[in-house]
Amino acid sequence: MQRGGGGGGGDRRGNQGQQSQGQHGQGGGGGNFRQNEFQMNMSAHDAAPREPKKFTGRCRLFVGNVTSETSDEEFKNLFSKFGETGEMFLNGSKGFGFIRLDYRHNAEAAKAALDGSQHKGRTLRVRFSNQGSAIKIKNLSPFVSNELLEMAMQQFGDVERAVVVVDDRGRSTGEGIVEFARKPGAQQALKRINDGVFLMTSSQRPISAENLEAKDEDDGLSEKFLPRNQQYQAEREKEPRFAPPGSFEYRFGLKYREIDELEKQQIERVKQEMDQQRMKLEHEMEGAMFDFQAEQIRADLLRQQEELRRLEEMKTEKMRRRQEYDFRMDDEQRLNMMDDDRQHMMRGGRPGMDQNRFDSNPGNFGGNPSNFGNHPGGNMPNQGGMFGNNRNMGGMGNRNDRRRDMGGMGGPRDDYGEMKRMRRF
Repeated sequence: MQRGGGGGGGDRRGNQGQQSQGQHGQGGGGGNFRQNEFQMNMSAHDAAPREPKKFTGRCRLFVGNVTSETSDEEFKNLFSKFGETGEMFLNGSKGFGFIRLDYRHNAEAAKAALDGSQHKGRTLRVRFSNQGSAIKIKNLSPFVSNELLEMAMQQFGDVERAVVVVDDRGRSTGEGIVEFARKPGAQQALKRINDGVFLMTSSQRPISAENLEAKDEDDGLSEKFLPRNQQYQAEREKEPRFAPPGSFEYRFGLKYREIDELEKQQIERVKQEMDQQRMKLEHEMEGAMFDFQAEQIRADLLRQQEELRRLEEMKTEKMRRRQEYDFRMDDEQRLNMMDDDRQHMMRGGRPGMDQNRFDSNPGNFGGNPSNFGNHPGGNMPNQGGMFGNNRNMGGMGNRNDRRRDMGGMGGPRDDYGEMKRMRRF
């Protein structure tokens, strides 16, 4: 058996409906950003040129009533004159095969030409085959377009075709058809959509999915394909007619019609009840949405208050540390000054005075005009004398007094050690 290479692709699709308004924005700026990005992607998707895809599932044909003598080459030659052929499968023993053409219109032409034709004494049966890879989507918003539906379904697998079904006025019927390139994509879409809550737009009503039942609404059933069996003969004994009033056929025909009318009434009643339930749910949803938004606002306000309190605490802590730092710097400065004074005292100076100031005192040997050599008298026994109470010896006397008061340096040394310990603390 031969198998050609299959590819992606589908027919060119036109724009249906309006662009979706995106998901419901409750995330502030982040939600607006995502919505704007989504709108940009949709605009780019809509503006991009759309080339028709080749070898899609819509171009796959089923061929029945094939003879066992038909070879793969003969089977392929039957369709090659209508266009490029791709994937091919032939089971001659069971009398059927599959083949994929490049475009839908070529497959339609092949179907129209070969369906019902004779090949080696048999009437060929040709119809389209979707491989079970197509699904139907329900509960679509009126603002869901073909492009939005295709974009939403891409997460489940490669999509060959996605269309929103419209009425004769071009308005959405709320249903869509999605054809995947492979059957696993359709199966995954069915499971995830029906098990979860998949929302297409801001509407809170989730979509639903079901297998698409393949139907041939174009060619229908031809007379030549009906089996000529006994049941056929019994059904076709009478021609189409109106039953005469009062006859057996007429009475039972009315009973069948009553059952049909009862079914319509029950379906209509159930539909009305379901519509009322949906309307009630929408009203409840609006109230719940307001409560949810109010709760979100309160939660945001609490977060902002908590953030403000945290910032205030940080500010207070920073000010406290600054004050402690200033206090330590002031204590350090005072300790340095006291240390300098202690060192001067240990060297024999005055607290707060340096040695130069002490040496320039008028009462010492260098600055007093009444010292040796500078006195007008020029001799030792000058005014005040050297060894008396003259102020010339005042500096030395005071210095000796301070030394005696220090008591052998014991007391000041103890205070100095205490101050060093305070500085370390």
